[in-house]
Amino acid sequence: MAYGMGVVKGMLLTLQHVIKPPITVNYPEQQREIPVRARTNLLWFEERCTGCSTCAQACPDGCILVQTAPREDGTLEIERYEIDFRICMYCGLCTEACPYQAIQSGGRYNDAVYVFENMYRDRDALTVEAQKYLKQNEGRYPNGQTQDENPLITSLPTARSRVNVAGSDKALGPQKFAQRERDHD
Repeated sequence: MAYGMGVVKGMLLTLQHVIKPPITVNYPEQQREIPVRARTNLLWFEERCTGCSTCAQACPDGCILVQTAPREDGTLEIERYEIDFRICMYCGLCTEACPYQAIQSGGRYNDAVYVFENMYRDRDALTVEAQKYLKQNEGRYPNGQTQDENPLITSLPTARSRVNVAGSDKALGPQKFAQRERDHD
């Protein structure tokens, strides 16, 4: 074996990278596109949320707070929805647990703040950020779908659902089943 072959291989590799264009991006002026499955800041879409709180139950840090109240029609009204990004570890378990894709990863990744308490976002701040995202991306959600491609339809009627049941024109809950109506008469 020839002495110094390791040095020659290393120099050849270095020369290959000298010829290639740089992969760095001048960040403030240029921004890379965020991949669809990237675990960046969470976006909450109020129009998709039914208040079922499965995202809060799935969160290992307990940084999501959902407070609801029942309506007359059996659906839930969302009174409070808050995410504490100070303790969020961006694991994405809340996005996997949500049956209606109301919370999705894919927001901005430049989430640095000067005041630590500003990372606690309430319903209004989350809604503003989600609407801003939709406006910038021509109505396309972070998962790459639009409202037309991913309609709010569920296969099972639930009391918590504000979403239309497949094959029905209105939201149904267990209290509106025919059997329940006969029992009350």
